[in-house]
Amino acid sequence: MNLPPQIAQLVELLKNIKMPFSKPKEVVGIDIGNYSIKIVQMKLSGDKWSLEKFGVALATNPDQSETTPIEKRQLAVEAIKKIINEQKITAKDAITSVSGNSVIVRYVKFPKLTQEQLSKTIQFEAEPFIPFPIADVNISFQILGDITEDGSQKMETILVAAKKEIIQNKIDILTEVGLRPVVVDVDSFALENSISVNASEEEIKNVYLVINIGVATTNISIIENGTSRVVRDVFIASSSFTKAIQRNLQIDWKQSEEKKLKFSILVTPEEKEKALADGNDEALQLSTILISPARELVAECQRSIDFYQTQSTEEKKINKVYLCGGGALKKGLDKYIESQVRIPVEICNPFSKIANPEILAAGDGTKFSQYAVAVGLATRKRGDVR
Repeated sequence: MNLPPQIAQLVELLKNIKMPFSKPKEVVGIDIGNYSIKIVQMKLSGDKWSLEKFGVALATNPDQSETTPIEKRQLAVEAIKKIINEQKITAKDAITSVSGNSVIVRYVKFPKLTQEQLSKTIQFEAEPFIPFPIADVNISFQILGDITEDGSQKMETILVAAKKEIIQNKIDILTEVGLRPVVVDVDSFALENSISVNASEEEIKNVYLVINIGVATTNISIIENGTSRVVRDVFIASSSFTKAIQRNLQIDWKQSEEKKLKFSILVTPEEKEKALADGNDEALQLSTILISPARELVAECQRSIDFYQTQSTEEKKINKVYLCGGGALKKGLDKYIESQVRIPVEICNPFSKIANPEILAAGDGTKFSQYAVAVGLATRKRGDVR
């Protein structure tokens, strides 16, 4: 399968890392989340990816108590070490990613320049589009193609800026574990890769809305022909459901988490009537509470859809919604989103077209959606400049 160019090449962020001209080594994709660490190691044979190792470990205090940045970093280091030891991972080259309000992705139309010319002037060209001091960020770009606008030749470009601080934090975590960070990607672009490696040549031509729900951040992207056309990070995420329960019922975080996992969003009249007939008042109450953050999340998704459709003169249909991340498993959320956006919704299995199912058999198949970013990272390779 001829995969589309992977946009999120941020090798520039790591330009001081030595890249020897040797046979490519095995790499591991490491998704360093706010709540847990996910690691995936893959192998490419011909045009087929196979799964070598994968694992997850918590990177938070058991009681969800507040942690300092130093404590948080140490928890991440310990979680990575735990997975490496349990899965007997020997690869030393690692690829990770960033997201959130310290990462900016912009789709920009620049005057027609060559790749080399833009590389030399990117700091000046990018400044009007970056809400941070240019000295505080690392900048990368990818030229998507040429366009004509108002009779002038321009080029459509994806501009990525990430605060140096967040990049350095991820590098420090990997280095402390004894790994070599070789690429730093963006979560949404890793998701693009994850969707692409599991799609046929026909499927990759479709348009997908991808919703990756983490604990604190949700990545929303729209992928067209294997390339991200809309990328947004919003802060209505899994913890938003927990906080809604905590706020409405005046109970602690642990109890709120338990209720979030236990109770479903009731979508259909039949589901609500059954709860009513069974006298299950708590199920009805929790559903009402959970619908509030779900409605906010749908509103953000609809904004992304509206923006995408205004960027083209022709009406473009979104074929499917993929729910990824641990938050994708919130009971009833997939049905609720589908009922609101009226597009088929599927909980993403990033291993669906990956070989070595016997390795997957040892894991919890209901939770594979949380590995979507790590799978996308694991299919990158060192020196992968595109």
